[in-house]
Amino acid sequence: MPRRDLSLAEQANVRALLRMLRVKLGGNNWLNVERALPIAHSTLAEIIAERVEVSTTVAFRVAKVLDVSLHHVLNGEALPPGTCKHCGHPTDEG
Repeated sequence: MPRRDLSLAEQANVRALLRMLRVKLGGNNWLNVERALPIAHSTLAEIIAERVEVSTTVAFRVAKVLDVSLHHVLNGEALPPGTCKHCGHPTDEG
């Protein structure tokens, strides 16, 4: 079994925050997220498509952009309540 830096749940939490950042930073493309982190377009596409693992560096950068602790990013506590984990948009609930 391969050793991971982040658990699968932690990686899912970071991916959900990346989707939320896309919505928060301007909607339909990933360009603003790429610039904010900074991260290469190809790397971000591979992470979102779950073809590569989320690195601790990416998780740290997400925490820095959101101005929250890395702990909150990895545990999913940084995702605002009522935000869809799959698309990053606010839900109608609440």
